[in-house]
Amino acid sequence: MTQFSVQESKTQSTSIGSMAEQEAPAFTATTLTELATQAIRHGMTWTVFRPEHGVFLAEGNGHTLRPKGQQLLDFEIVPNPPSKSKVLDHLYIPSPLVDKLFFGILPGYEPFHLPDYRIGSTTDVYTTMYSLDPTGSATKKIRDNRHPSFAPDCLFGFSDIIPLAAPMLRQYSSTIIRLPIPAQYTVGLLTHKEGFVVFRHRLNRFIASPRYVTERKDTGLYAPYIAFWVRDKYCELMEHFPEWEDEVLANKQINNRSMQFLDACNAAWDYCTGHLSNLIRTYGKNFYRDLMAAHLKHAVNWWHQAWNRMRAGEARDNYGLRDYIAEGMHLYWDYLDLVVKEMQERGWSEVPLATLKDAWIVMVFRGFCWWRCHWMMEGQEMCVAPERLPSEYYEDSSEDARYLGEKEDEYVVVAKA
Repeated sequence: MTQFSVQESKTQSTSIGSMAEQEAPAFTATTLTELATQAIRHGMTWTVFRPEHGVFLAEGNGHTLRPKGQQLLDFEIVPNPPSKSKVLDHLYIPSPLVDKLFFGILPGYEPFHLPDYRIGSTTDVYTTMYSLDPTGSATKKIRDNRHPSFAPDCLFGFSDIIPLAAPMLRQYSSTIIRLPIPAQYTVGLLTHKEGFVVFRHRLNRFIASPRYVTERKDTGLYAPYIAFWVRDKYCELMEHFPEWEDEVLANKQINNRSMQFLDACNAAWDYCTGHLSNLIRTYGKNFYRDLMAAHLKHAVNWWHQAWNRMRAGEARDNYGLRDYIAEGMHLYWDYLDLVVKEMQERGWSEVPLATLKDAWIVMVFRGFCWWRCHWMMEGQEMCVAPERLPSEYYEDSSEDARYLGEKEDEYVVVAKA
């Protein structure tokens, strides 16, 4: 299919008068996925998407995508009147993996033997969490948290799956870091300043604790020192980049963050990935998956428990930041022993305690690094879903047809390229 460039569109027409004089060319998508991603690749958002009826409309970044032509998937992209919006900030990372997010599908990091996870709808979230925790306790907690009278759109703790499971989607030598929003709730303790600051303080206390010193004695030479590396790397990033801990400062720059900052965070993510890969090779391919699952199983409890501790006057130091979020990261550290116990129950009892704890520390720090290399939303805009399409619209290249609904008559046969 011919690709249509936003910049080409701008050169073709720069005023309302010239737009009226020049007719926009028509294009034909060969699949629904190709049609849907045309909008996201050009920084637009779908306002209507019912292609089975020939009805679809996307707008944004100074352009509109709409139907044109005789075929079901024929469309045109036309420029709108000039606006003050920044073209750069509307662009998404150009990648087939990023396209999946647009359909509520989180691509899993293949070297860690993680599959894709569907998280775009409530049912998808429950199904994914149950696949990671067959006991059902975590799924029940997510359901309880989403009570209509409480926080129906929030996925406290579960949203950690995004930075923990996804590959590095940001591309080297590029400052384009914007991603589509794959779920109703994507931010969490691994994005907020409170999570960063409390993690730093708790890490310093943890590696100095007599208990950890004792546990290290039974571990090999390499693994025990990774926690110290995390501490030093964290302080290095904090010293050189004020936006490392402060997501408000970081979010002031979307697709124009410092290349030096992005490369530094990316390099730290790579190092953490290498350490975890070594553990997978040493102990087994499901090591990281179970570690992530054990974390998520307990992470979904932080919201209620943080507020309960605050009401009981038992909240710990918030370092002058939002108290309930700071308490949440304190609870993450409290859960570490539970994560270790969960890992042992899943068959990883031969792994030294210090190695398991170090792996969790590396995983969380790696999640911090991932978030600083990507952007989905700004500030407190946590519960939004206008960009996301149902996952059933996503088409694997091996499929000959795409069913658009549950009814048998709602389908369209997709032509092969």
